[in-house]
Amino acid sequence: MKKIDFDTISAIILEEFKTYTGEEIEPLWAFETFDVQKDSIVGFIGPMDVKIENMKDLKDVKEEKYIAVPIQSSEAINFIVEHFDNPDLKMTYLRQRIFVSIAKDVIENHSNLKLKKSGDDLYFDEKKLSVCIACRGISSGKIHLGINLKSDSVPSHVSAVGLNDMGIENVFEIMEEIAIEYSKEMSKIEKDIRKTLPLF
Repeated sequence: MKKIDFDTISAIILEEFKTYTGEEIEPLWAFETFDVQKDSIVGFIGPMDVKIENMKDLKDVKEEKYIAVPIQSSEAINFIVEHFDNPDLKMTYLRQRIFVSIAKDVIENHSNLKLKKSGDDLYFDEKKLSVCIACRGISSGKIHLGINLKSDSVPSHVSAVGLNDMGIENVFEIMEEIAIEYSKEMSKIEKDIRKTLPLF
């Protein structure tokens, strides 16, 4: 495990593989698992296997009930973000959009390929590269971003692509850079807040 501390957020990069089940989106997961008691972003590589009972997007839940297929990927980069300053759902979704834009920039810079961003999703050649959700609890706002490495076990009704399919192999470097760039952006925003005079 690699831990990089910034002023208000810690970036944690796991070297071991781990499955994302949806339980990691619950509040205080980073504190319980890694003893990180402030805002955090945790990055790890492993499968996504989210059962319906752990899905947070009601639209997806309703759709999945009819096709009986959970969120799945045999291998993906997964990020779990948690912020405690304001559990407002709109703020969490705004941060989610910033996060996905940062991920897009990092992947494009490493690959010289052009991605498309639509809302909180990334696409390559009209194929879905990522899944993402923002949600809130009593004490924090949370984000999960999963970026496919492989597309072989993605549900058949989804036209998907993975970074490996795109010829991108330096995935640990990409994962760490995305986590660091997001942490830097959040830290810069905090510094800007603390230097700006109020309107009278």
